[in-house]
Amino acid sequence: MKKTSLLLLLSTLFLAGFSTDLHAQSKKKKSSSKVDQYFDDSGKFSDNLWYGGNFNLGFSGNGSTNLFSFGLAPMVGYKITEEWSVGPRVAFDVNFYKGYGTDGRIYKTSPTSYSVGMFTRYKVFPSIFAHVEYEFENAKFPGFLNGLMYVENGEVVTFQETRDNFYVGAGYNSGYSIWGYEIIFLYNVLLPEDSVELPFFFRFGITYNF
Repeated sequence: MKKTSLLLLLSTLFLAGFSTDLHAQSKKKKSSSKVDQYFDDSGKFSDNLWYGGNFNLGFSGNGSTNLFSFGLAPMVGYKITEEWSVGPRVAFDVNFYKGYGTDGRIYKTSPTSYSVGMFTRYKVFPSIFAHVEYEFENAKFPGFLNGLMYVENGEVVTFQETRDNFYVGAGYNSGYSIWGYEIIFLYNVLLPEDSVELPFFFRFGITYNF
């Protein structure tokens, strides 16, 4: 129930802000002449959009398994006001594993995970913003037994986990030109109590027209 309420809250914020902006644009257009509307390109939906993306690249290993990970997370924001924006975000992560299986042989596997979500941001200062986000995550990963990839019938056994995440945090955006880079610090308030993961997350990415 709590998770559903969080998603409904973000959806309501998006729809309310979008409706308010459309209403304001409609009133502006009605008050201007047809000639002015023809030459005035301001107020278009695309003018209020900004684009961004986060990425990750990593490598780790031990005596039995090596891991190379790569991920992309594009996002699009709609500016309700100059400071406040909302929009969708998706993420794709591929993890390449190579290591020993429980049968003593070497195996390779590359499970892919994804997530979809909605976010809202507010610029507290020109370069500092608050960030709130709901995310549905579908993660896949190989099973391990005593540090070795678990193998059945000559194949690595993979597991799938789905969960809801809700992030709150803040970030910095360079914002000195139409292109910028950003660093975000987030805390996942819905992280399961029995999870060994830390609730803190860092993201690094680029933005356009933010």
